[in-house]
Formats: sequence, C-alpha cells, structure tokens
Amino acid sequence: MGGNKFHAKRTPCHQGHTHASGREAKRCNDLTLLARAGEISDLEQQPKFRFELNGRPIRHETGRAVIYTADFGYRERGKAIVEDAKGSYRDDAWRLRKAFFRAFYPDLELREV
Repeated sequence: MGGNKFHAKRTPCHQGHTHASGREAKRCNDLTLLARAGEISDLEQQPKFRFELNGRPIRHETGRAVIYTADFGYRERGKAIVEDAKGSYRDDAWRLRKAFFRAFYPDLELREV
C-alpha cells in the first residue's frame, strides 16, 4: 500500500518545492511572503540537525547518525527559528525528537505550526 502513515499527500508550493503535506506547502508559501516583506530572513528548507554528545554523533543501532530534519529554518528579529508543520497528531517519535532538539540546541526556538 505505500504512502504516508498520516495520509499526507506530497504537495507542491508556489515556489516549486515539493512538500510532504499540503500543510507544509501552505506554510512554505506563507513564510516566503514573510521573507519578501522583510519580516523574516535566511529562510531555508529542510535544515538538518545532528545530535552529538561530547563531539561524537549519537548513532542508531545500524550505525546511522541520529539527525532531525525540520521543515523550515529562518531568522525572525535576529532570533533563529526552526519550524515543523504538524497536524493535530504528535507521536512518541516526534516527542522524543523534540526533547532531544531542545536539549541539544537550546539557543534555537522550535515552533510547531
């Protein structure tokens, strides 16, 4: 059967990026307008954050490094913001990623929209 476990459909935004969901594509459109208006800057898609302890990457059993990929990153009034477009459902994996992100990157603000 394939597809997303949350029934999200890959959706393009007005800038031509393909996003994991319609919610994420709409948010991309909104953030692009905010960037054009000068309300935010340095907008990036899919920024990646590695989890490291004492300079060494935390790894899965398979040896793959543990990485959190956010939907968007940008600066708002000089503050670094990381954003994830979420529906109403938050699974345990998301709660764990969010906790790790906040512990490893305390200077970045994580927003769920």
